[in-house]
Amino acid sequence: MRTVTIILLPFVLFGKSLSYTIGMNNSFNDSIASICGLELATLAGGYKYSVFGGTTAVIEGHKGIAGYQDDEVAFFVTNALLKVRGSKLHIRCLSKNFAVVNGSIGLVEVVAR
Repeated sequence: MRTVTIILLPFVLFGKSLSYTIGMNNSFNDSIASICGLELATLAGGYKYSVFGGTTAVIEGHKGIAGYQDDEVAFFVTNALLKVRGSKLHIRCLSKNFAVVNGSIGLVEVVAR
């Protein structure tokens, strides 16, 4: 079995440099849970978002649309609202818990509810 070694930089773990060997057959979430010392259920029940080039936001783990306007698209996430703000925003892709928002993205905000 091939393995990959990931070396975490010292500033990531408060001055501790650690090395982890991850089997190529392990899932990404299992690997992240192991490295961060998290329960897999925490990752599975949560959400995450990424912004690419200020023009595309990818939201994973949302629980539905809370609002949709040209300057703000809001999603329900676990115990919060995730708001994508900007101009000329539109939903490019939407599925049960995955969405892609395009436009000029100025800010992503998570507001407790």
